[in-house]
Amino acid sequence: MEKVLSAVIARLPLTPGVYRFRDAAGQVLYLGRATVLRRRVASYWLDLRDRGHLAPMVARVRRIEAVSCDSAHEAAWLERNLLTTSLPPWNLTMGGQEHPVYIRLDPRPARPGLSVAHEPANRPADIAYFGPYLGGRRARQAVKGLGRVLPLAYTGAGLRGTLLD
Repeated sequence: MEKVLSAVIARLPLTPGVYRFRDAAGQVLYLGRATVLRRRVASYWLDLRDRGHLAPMVARVRRIEAVSCDSAHEAAWLERNLLTTSLPPWNLTMGGQEHPVYIRLDPRPARPGLSVAHEPANRPADIAYFGPYLGGRRARQAVKGLGRVLPLAYTGAGLRGTLLD
């Protein structure tokens, strides 16, 4: 069986994507994503190092499925969507590790500006939300960069003291 899986792994693309491990009954054991599919999937049959707890799962794998994606970000979204619908026994969190965030544009005169927010339960009509984006770090970097180019916070009516200068 290991020779068959080795042949499957050798045919996997060197692209980002999502992979599934299935057992003999066809049940999904684990679903993951990779920046380089072939390298990531092969790592389960090499030295597991600090992932020794995965050895029992690897021993049960009988089929590998993979979906190639155009980018690591697309793979993250696909993984999230698949994990939202079901949670295989070896995955830990429903929906994956990242959470969707939005870029929030508040045009109100008192405090105009951009910020990162999770989707609010009730969206005020005068505040715009752009997204969703996966992972808050990149969204915060984008907001910070936009704030340098378009410093909306300094156009507010509620400025005091030296901020008025």
